[in-house]
Amino acid sequence: MLSKKTLRDSFAEALANGLRLRYREIPTAEFVAREFNRRANTTDAITQESARRWLRGLAIPDLAKLLVLRSWLDLDLNALAMPSVESVKKVDVELSGAALARQGEFIQTTQTIKQALRSLMEELERLEKQSEPTKNF
Repeated sequence: MLSKKTLRDSFAEALANGLRLRYREIPTAEFVAREFNRRANTTDAITQESARRWLRGLAIPDLAKLLVLRSWLDLDLNALAMPSVESVKKVDVELSGAALARQGEFIQTTQTIKQALRSLMEELERLEKQSEPTKNF
């Protein structure tokens, strides 16, 4: 099980990478809060302090806020805090016996979690589309 600190650090790194890709640098917490709030139609606004805590790996936003970040910065929520299968397999060479079996179970669990998150995201998108008002022509 990944520690809370590891999860927060992973999220902060993903957020920083998303911001760098979009803005070529990591903007200030004030900028992040302002831009987030412009896009936060389905969730509460955030403060500059919340943005600062996200950027420094001190907090992780709730699911509704993660969805806003996903659409704004094209973050891959499935990859957050989940080591890639390839990086986990590299360690196989160094493991043996019971440790290898536990590591294999971890890989399977990680893939199951990713599939569950993917299904959840698809269901949320489907529900969002259903809740959009239809235009009558």
